[in-house]
Amino acid sequence: MELTCAIEAEEWAALEAEWGVAPRVHHVLEVDHPFLTGDHQRLVSDGRRAEICYIMHRGTPADGVLLHIKTIYPDGAFRLPTGGIHAGESVLDTLAREIYEETGLQVGAGDDAVQVERFLGVAGYEFRHPQLGKRDFATYHFVVRMPPGAVLAPQDPSEMIAGWQWVPAAALATTAETLAGVGDITPVWRDWGRYRALSHRFVAAHL
Repeated sequence: MELTCAIEAEEWAALEAEWGVAPRVHHVLEVDHPFLTGDHQRLVSDGRRAEICYIMHRGTPADGVLLHIKTIYPDGAFRLPTGGIHAGESVLDTLAREIYEETGLQVGAGDDAVQVERFLGVAGYEFRHPQLGKRDFATYHFVVRMPPGAVLAPQDPSEMIAGWQWVPAAALATTAETLAGVGDITPVWRDWGRYRALSHRFVAAHL
């Protein structure tokens, strides 16, 4: 599969050199306002080309992975945590920063740090928007392990985290369907939910 401009070839090669060959999928999505252009849905703003998604567990993903919900989301729209890659920032630096901002936990090598266990792969997207035209984006997925006894303590109020939920990895397909259907109840979140569902299906298939 060809790399989109959202996935830098050199960075991809470095990730595979460290973590081994990883799967890639590609999706084309027809989307419309407010997705990408409305409040809280400006996924590609500020020069962001991609995001990270971390699948955090406390021992084994089968026993539970961490989901969160934000104050702005529709009721019940829990999802895997993600974070945008800033201009000039590497994928792994973004992963460490986002984990700290959202959970208060540090990525590192010690027993009291979050361990990055696996690079799960990338979902690439081509968004087709009537106002913005074509926009490429990508989600890099990593499996990480929370240190024993750690407490979740968000550090960045702008993340607007309203709650956490632990679900067995086998339930992620159901989480995807919930996200895909949020637009039936809250139409302004329809395209966001369709988009978010794809990443959860990817994780469910490859975890």
